[in-house]
Amino acid sequence: MLKCIDVLALGSVYVDGGLTSAERRSLRLHMFVCRHCRKYLRSLQLTRATIAALPVPVTEQRVEQVLSAIPPTE
Repeated sequence: MLKCIDVLALGSVYVDGGLTSAERRSLRLHMFVCRHCRKYLRSLQLTRATIAALPVPVTEQRVEQVLSAIPPTE
């Protein structure tokens, strides 16, 4: 089973849909037992959705503004 450090490394690829089916299964198994990683992946998904909703073109400065506006989780 994956460890939290592995989820940190694979999180963005998972949210973007780039993992193999075996990697996805391993990551989901870990998320089933680890609430911290579930929160982390939810925050990545929220960040991705927020950035996708921004009008194009998006500047790096605007991305930083949006990220800084997301409240931290516990």
